[in-house]
Amino acid sequence: MVQLVRGFRGKLSDHMQTEQEIVIRMEVSGGGVYDVCCIGTDAQDKLTNERYVIFYHQTASPEEAVRSRVQGEATEFSVRPALLPSEIGRLRFAVCIEGSSTMGQIEAFDLTVCQNGTPLMKLHLNGSDFSRERAVIAAELYRKDEWRIGIPASGWEGGIRELFRSVGSELDTLDDIAAPAPVPVRELVPTPPPTPVPPYVPEQPSPAPQRPAKVELRKGQKVSLAKQESGSLGEILINLNWSQPERKGLLGLFSNAIDLDLECLYELTDGSKGAVQAIGRKFGSLQNRPYIALDGDDRSGASSEGENLRINGERIAQIQRILVYTSIYEGAVNWSEAKGIATVKCPGNPEIIVRLDEYHPSRKICAVALLENNGNGGFSVEKLVQYFESKPLMDQTYHWGLQWSYGKK
Repeated sequence: MVQLVRGFRGKLSDHMQTEQEIVIRMEVSGGGVYDVCCIGTDAQDKLTNERYVIFYHQTASPEEAVRSRVQGEATEFSVRPALLPSEIGRLRFAVCIEGSSTMGQIEAFDLTVCQNGTPLMKLHLNGSDFSRERAVIAAELYRKDEWRIGIPASGWEGGIRELFRSVGSELDTLDDIAAPAPVPVRELVPTPPPTPVPPYVPEQPSPAPQRPAKVELRKGQKVSLAKQESGSLGEILINLNWSQPERKGLLGLFSNAIDLDLECLYELTDGSKGAVQAIGRKFGSLQNRPYIALDGDDRSGASSEGENLRINGERIAQIQRILVYTSIYEGAVNWSEAKGIATVKCPGNPEIIVRLDEYHPSRKICAVALLENNGNGGFSVEKLVQYFESKPLMDQTYHWGLQWSYGKK
């Protein structure tokens, strides 16, 4: 991993795939109140469209090339440079402090650049690296024949107001970002009486629109599972199915079939955490803690039912979050041939389809989806499809904090 320092500049392509999603994670610790934001500017480094100020009230750019979300004490910005319009030439990632505190009083500031769940570049600073600044540009991505990264790590004592002045904007705070303009109301003017027409025969009313039977998620897209009239989600079924590549000739006689395991990490609302997986025969329980159970272990993927995780929706109040993942237990790492598909089924809701439609040639672990308690008696479901070299690395990325050891089925 590259250790970044103030003043660093370099090509992104030297360290990662620029056509894939890049995640920039920012975290400040200390006694102040901190806001982080991403500002998209044009070739002259001017803010010409406030829709490209990404922060807590405006979490995505118009085409969703930049999205933000809060992860614990940190904020993550997901960036897809290839989706950005040509008029956006620079993305500035800033930290601003409210009130009278300064960056010189912080305990620590960390900025990590990740791809596919793997940290690739990291910047670590503390209060001694600053003085009286109240707004700092920590990092920037910019076009110069290709996308590059720079680490200014400098700013202004005047705070966010001076930050906005540096990009030609008259904004004073993030809360000054304008809401979308209201739709204009047409002024009514008198019109002549209409010409008589034949009597109108009303058409039969159209039937009410039906909810779709299936919803296929894009990466990063999140949907919610709605409760039934009884007030419960019912039993939630998560199914994983995959294909086996066709083996021909003598080579096929000695090739192992691809064996994917459907597994999950869980966190209950009382803070207890664990895993449900075939390895170690940790099959869980539907009626007792953790209220999640694995049906069995399909070694071939040929079963029409695949592998299933079941969640007791009547115990939603006891479950905080579930990270659903899959791993290749046997066979070569060939996700593109496996063509894995996860399906989430919940009574009264459309089936949610999560395709493993991005691949990695060597990593055997894939985080498929994250289910989180939304506080209203339901779950949200987010597509992840992030690949990892090991389960401990995945655990670290999603902040589970489990202790791992080798096991077998």
